[in-house]
Amino acid sequence: MIRHALPITSDVCPRPVCAARRLRRGPSVAARLGGFTLVELLVVITIIGILIALLLPAVRSAREAGRQLQCSNNLKQLALACHAFAEANGELPYARKYDIWDTYTWTELTLPHIEQQAVFDGYWTLPERGYSQSYPGPNGPIGNDERLRRSRHTKISTWCCPSDMAPTGNELNTASFGFQRASYRACVGPGDMYGESVDATSGPWGRGAFTVESGQSFDTRPKGLGTSFAQMRDGTSNTVLLSEGLVGTEAVPQNRWGGVIGEMLYGNMGGALFSAALTPNSTAPDRVIGPCPQNAGDTGYPAPCLSLGSNRWWTPSGAGAYSGARSQHRGGVTVALADGSVTFVGDYIDLIVWRSIATREGRETVSVPQ
Repeated sequence: MIRHALPITSDVCPRPVCAARRLRRGPSVAARLGGFTLVELLVVITIIGILIALLLPAVRSAREAGRQLQCSNNLKQLALACHAFAEANGELPYARKYDIWDTYTWTELTLPHIEQQAVFDGYWTLPERGYSQSYPGPNGPIGNDERLRRSRHTKISTWCCPSDMAPTGNELNTASFGFQRASYRACVGPGDMYGESVDATSGPWGRGAFTVESGQSFDTRPKGLGTSFAQMRDGTSNTVLLSEGLVGTEAVPQNRWGGVIGEMLYGNMGGALFSAALTPNSTAPDRVIGPCPQNAGDTGYPAPCLSLGSNRWWTPSGAGAYSGARSQHRGGVTVALADGSVTFVGDYIDLIVWRSIATREGRETVSVPQ
């Protein structure tokens, strides 16, 4: 029987021939996988760096969106707290208990409605009458008193925008004055807290959802210092109630006053109150009574500010002062309207429109941009 020899193919070959082929082809795949060259390693590192650079803005954007959502929720809770107070008392909380410097304001009055009853109870002088040029007393929350101090030092998350630096301490090393700065303000209209003009333009001017009457006193008017919803003739859905404001940094020494900005405990302009005299995040300066943050050595405070001069205890110290709505959000500020809704208002808003929606009864034919 004749046996046919198997043909020599690429897969089957004599050992000497295959060995020679392997030598000509170079190292095997397994041998090549033993490590990377320097060029290959640099390429991989470069690709990873590019991917990280592409992802970081997206991560930052997602985090800021979350912070802005929390800020909106805070303003929603504060607006609802104002409504709860109005339901119980027939009017919104007052902007100032007395028409004097550093007096009690709307923020203390709404504490029970944001689940801060213990902090509210610490302000034991709040419901008292009897105007007095001393402290602790009925005028405001300052004073060397353990209960007042504990409440002033409490950090309240609902008062603080997570995109802002709040809360930041101020004068915490002092017995009578230390407190936590916070982010939100009540709208007094487009001018100063008395509804008066602050420049030579035609405005519009007028009173806002919160307002102050010159010389007002809780002693003689425990009712009527706040605004009723019936007084908002422009409509609650077209009237700004609350907005954001910036706080100072912690760069100021803790035994030194950092100025009025962010003093949410006090019924002062730039503290618990703001004005729509300027569009949101304006490059024009706020004009406040007392030092601006920059005057107190706060070089990290980002907004322009000019002081109108020093304040005196037991005086009104509010005429002509204004402080605008400001935030760390890109492109605008979050505001709460008098109907309890929350919206975002862009920096580009027309000044007349912004001032118009800040009045409560100007009868302007404008609405809040959505």
